[in-house]
Amino acid sequence: MQKSFKKVIAFMVIVGFVISLFAVVGELPQKAEASAKYGNISFLRPGYSKESLKSKDLFDKAVARAINAYEKNFGGKVNIVYSDWVNWNTKIIARMAAGDPIDVIFGSDGTFPRYYLQGIVQPIDNYVDLKAPYLNKTAMDLIFKYNGKYYLASQKGSNVPILCIYNKDLLLEEGIDEDEMPLSLYKAGKWNWDTFEKLAKKLAADTNKDGKIDRYGVNLWSPTYLVYANGTSFVTIDKNGKGKLNFDDPALQRALNFYKKGKKEGWLMDDWDITVSGLKKRQTAMLIAPLYKYDQDKKEVEDELEAAPLPLGPDNKKKVYIFHADGYGISKGAKNPRGAGKFINLILENVQKYHDDVNMSKRSKFIFDIVSDMAKKPFYPSSPDSLIGMPWWELFGPVNSQDSVASALASLKPQAEKNVREASTGTATKIVYRPFKPFTINFDDGKIDTFKSLDPNKKTVKLSIATGKEAIKGKSLKVTWDKAKDGAEIYVVTVPEKVKIYGWHDYKVSFEVKVLKAPKAGKTTIVCSILSEPKPGATSYGSISTAIDKAQTVYKVEGNITNIPDNSDKMSLRIGIQEGVDFVIDNIKVEELE
Repeated sequence: MQKSFKKVIAFMVIVGFVISLFAVVGELPQKAEASAKYGNISFLRPGYSKESLKSKDLFDKAVARAINAYEKNFGGKVNIVYSDWVNWNTKIIARMAAGDPIDVIFGSDGTFPRYYLQGIVQPIDNYVDLKAPYLNKTAMDLIFKYNGKYYLASQKGSNVPILCIYNKDLLLEEGIDEDEMPLSLYKAGKWNWDTFEKLAKKLAADTNKDGKIDRYGVNLWSPTYLVYANGTSFVTIDKNGKGKLNFDDPALQRALNFYKKGKKEGWLMDDWDITVSGLKKRQTAMLIAPLYKYDQDKKEVEDELEAAPLPLGPDNKKKVYIFHADGYGISKGAKNPRGAGKFINLILENVQKYHDDVNMSKRSKFIFDIVSDMAKKPFYPSSPDSLIGMPWWELFGPVNSQDSVASALASLKPQAEKNVREASTGTATKIVYRPFKPFTINFDDGKIDTFKSLDPNKKTVKLSIATGKEAIKGKSLKVTWDKAKDGAEIYVVTVPEKVKIYGWHDYKVSFEVKVLKAPKAGKTTIVCSILSEPKPGATSYGSISTAIDKAQTVYKVEGNITNIPDNSDKMSLRIGIQEGVDFVIDNIKVEELE
């Protein structure tokens, strides 16, 4: 699920640069101020690298235009700071903590108000032309403005609505008249949760007659969208960006009960694989997803697709529609804020003109019309909910597993309240730079004091030195225990006083392992992560795993652990086994990713 959610988190962030919602901006001449010398700047957009400068992708080419224009007109070089869509937050904060903040950084509704509350960004009012015609002032006023100052600039095309995309051909085959389809119902003022549920039930089916539903009436990109469609969110924020948990809101609880009802009855699903290709494979008749997903699927799905706004819930009295937005800000302490401001205007202008407006010109008129209507009443719930510090699967896990929504929210409330309180006061994390030194651990000296058992209550766990045929090479760390007393899941951790690991760094981790007895076929797995501290219940970051199917065979385990939003000085590397038997580990290497 975490792996899938990373895809979600990646798509949700990227949608901001693929949509245009408002009137097409005409030819906008580049402002050349050749006499002005603003100097070098650093710039981070997740996924954008020096190789992107040569790409034929419309967005990449638009950013390249902005870079070229800055370097030509303002006497400075744009130094691209590369990060992927996983570790970009870490890279921004690590550079700031190290005293070398990136001048121009990417941000979105999912990073605000956190960026503001943590002091990661500074006001842009004195550096960015806020009267430029391509700016998305609606989003900027609602989610990127605090105490009268703007902290992120966004272009109109970065506004992304959530739609109900549906397979029109499939609906016709199932006997659904066109006036019963989402777009017609919306135009007639009849598109609500009652008609939505009725339609989804008609379209859910057991197509292979095995007694199980295999085509859903509707699939959700994220189940949070049903909450938001009801005009509410898990957290509310005031004008200063301070958050308050909203679990007691009846509208929130009604939305979650509607979600549970759909799941139980089988007409609603939230499976990521179906999100990716469900319309193409006819695994779902309707898909609740961002508009850019409609653009993608129109190119890949042979059936005719249509779209309508997301149906609004009964408590959404203001009739607001869900949007996402992104843009660019200036890091606090940036060395060249004047140059950063000029570059922000250039990148927004070029992306609007050469990417967003081009995409808009290719869309059907009905898309333009419904999006224009939705944009009159936008709602940006990802902004307050970013303060809760929990991915949606953590929120919806108890909702799915517990009998009642009220009990599920009650179980989540203590941690959620703590997260919101810390985020709102800006004390959740202190941005302190701690330099990391790469390390390698082998056990050739016969010492095992760098490791200990994670859970002291598992009394039978024993760490010792393996030699001879038991060892991987020379001497290795051997872990044994009594499964009857302590179970089949055992972890060992590095001792923080001996081995230093810190947050705000990205790591490449590798080690070798073998099991000494026959593993459980298809079940025995070696896992690795980084913990906030070496004790049961500590926060875990990252996940590297390898399935073990042979005894006395050395397996190489390696992978990356990135984007650790924690700066504890008690962090440790955790290595363990699930459905396991006695095992040996050696040649542990941890180094920093560039």
